[in-house]
Amino acid sequence: MKHVLVGIILLTGVTAFAQEKGENRRMEKQRIEQAKIAFITNKLELTTDQAKEFWPIYDAMQAELKEHKKNLKDELKSLKEDDAKIDDASYKKALKNMHDGQIKGIEIKTKYTNQIGELLGYDKVFTWGEAEKEFKKRLMDRMKNAKGQKRGGQGGPPNKRSFDE
Repeated sequence: MKHVLVGIILLTGVTAFAQEKGENRRMEKQRIEQAKIAFITNKLELTTDQAKEFWPIYDAMQAELKEHKKNLKDELKSLKEDDAKIDDASYKKALKNMHDGQIKGIEIKTKYTNQIGELLGYDKVFTWGEAEKEFKKRLMDRMKNAKGQKRGGQGGPPNKRSFDE
């Protein structure tokens, strides 16, 4: 009976830990997304009205790109699973599909950047692209610093500065 009770307690603890870890990831993703929104809004100097129109277009583009990338990934996954059975013609077709997929991704981006350009002006579209690159770079730098600090490396303490600096 003791062993059963100990087993239940251990399973409950592991389950709670796994749920907490998943919740922490979700919260961290939300925090990063909020920081990205604030950073880009600030860099583009969007008014409240502009932001209300910009972000739904941006979100629609991201959703369409995510779905498109998922489809490409699924296609590649099936190719890898059938690797032993595939001939040269199949590989050629897969490469063409990958190239067509890249073109489709560019078409998606073009469609939405044109909408944003009409809304905000094309100078802001250019600034938006630069702001996204800068945000990603700063995020990667912060992650490197945090990992270095966790491992006892020379990364120093996690950087607490905002993305707006």
